[in-house]
Amino acid sequence: MKSLLLLFLLSSYLFGVSFWTLTGVTKANIYITNEVVSLERETIETTKKKMISALHKLGIKTEQQDSPTLMISFKEIENEGEHYVYIELALGEEVKTLRDTKDPAFVISYLVHDFIEVDSEELNAEVLESIDYVLSQFSKQFEEDK
Repeated sequence: MKSLLLLFLLSSYLFGVSFWTLTGVTKANIYITNEVVSLERETIETTKKKMISALHKLGIKTEQQDSPTLMISFKEIENEGEHYVYIELALGEEVKTLRDTKDPAFVISYLVHDFIEVDSEELNAEVLESIDYVLSQFSKQFEEDK
């Protein structure tokens, strides 16, 4: 069974097949969480603008009621004097399950992350570069799923 799972993961990596799907996404609300103490407020605002711009370029409406949520999360990790930031972009939405009862559930229907080692002087620039990366991955997936 383990070898079958390994084969699936390897084949999806080699052929670009993704576990995630963005098919049918037409609207999304934006949410940002920040646990990085030294991240400037301006960087958070720039992140929000980049998210809105990326969504609009894809034809996805923002600030719509009852929409999925596109969330970016910043987490800080320090280890033996090294400083890291974990950046996660996720699309969460309510769906109905395929169970007999069709129960509603909140699911993560897309997830991408970046883990960067940062210098405190370059923190904000490196975080914004990482934001560009995760948004480009989202855009690429969206275009492939169209």
